[in-house]
Amino acid sequence: MDHDKTQFPRRGDSPPTDRVVAIVELLAAEPRGCSVAEVTERLELSRSTVTSVLTALEHAGWVRRGPDRSYTLGPGLVGVADAVRDSLPLSDGVSDVLSALADRIGCGVALSVVQGEQLTFLEVTRGRGRIPAGVAAGTRLPLHAPVGATVIAHAEQTRQDAWLGGAPESQRYALERLLAQIRRTGVAVFQMRETDAHLLDVLADVVELLAEHPTRTALRERVFGLIASLSGHPYTTAELDGDTPLPVSYLIAPVRDSRGEATYELQIGPLRPAVTKAERDTLVRELLATVDALGTSMVADGGGRRR
Repeated sequence: MDHDKTQFPRRGDSPPTDRVVAIVELLAAEPRGCSVAEVTERLELSRSTVTSVLTALEHAGWVRRGPDRSYTLGPGLVGVADAVRDSLPLSDGVSDVLSALADRIGCGVALSVVQGEQLTFLEVTRGRGRIPAGVAAGTRLPLHAPVGATVIAHAEQTRQDAWLGGAPESQRYALERLLAQIRRTGVAVFQMRETDAHLLDVLADVVELLAEHPTRTALRERVFGLIASLSGHPYTTAELDGDTPLPVSYLIAPVRDSRGEATYELQIGPLRPAVTKAERDTLVRELLATVDALGTSMVADGGGRRR
């Protein structure tokens, strides 16, 4: 009997489905393609399992086999990708809007969506700034506080309670105060601690190593959770109104969809140890102006992309 070499880490309640997802995600991350042997080694699955999955995907047009017997994503996924894009209320100009914002403020910009228990990055623009390693379009983070704070701030109370309940008890009061502050000001600003820059470099090395082991799903999620936690504590309005330069990691604000619901989050990451009051005000102003522009675009699109 042919067994997989290792117990494949489960993402859901269907390990066979998890294997299909893992293979598609691996090929998406390797535009040059992968052979059966490479997929087998990278995902630690049996050759027969990989061959069976790839054969089924090839029949569906989701992958194609090249002359060198390597597999790449196939044209059958084009319709799927288009359907996903059409389901998101993002106009074709979103990338331009984010790039323009990154150029104006000189740091990285990202737009994400909160669905279920995950935050997924949809667009990531480096600009002249820095993006933490491993964070790119498609990266998913578990919705653990403070991830998704600006969306949760406008969610129903039961969802807010569940989000707060997942945080350490010692942090819940500050997080509850943060949600109220977001509803009042429309933005959250997080501290950058002195050790954060060094930790980002270390985690970048870990992310590179994990890229060679796609099956390490749980560990990868923990690393991304650590990256998200590097934002430090959220500043209060009183702290932000002071004249003292402050270390700032990220600023975030909610973006409403065509129904007026806060579903998306716009993030900018100065990742700087000293940001003056005037600079903070400029960042907040630019962030909120872009939120308004994105919201207007989504309403104009009526919930789907322009064609």
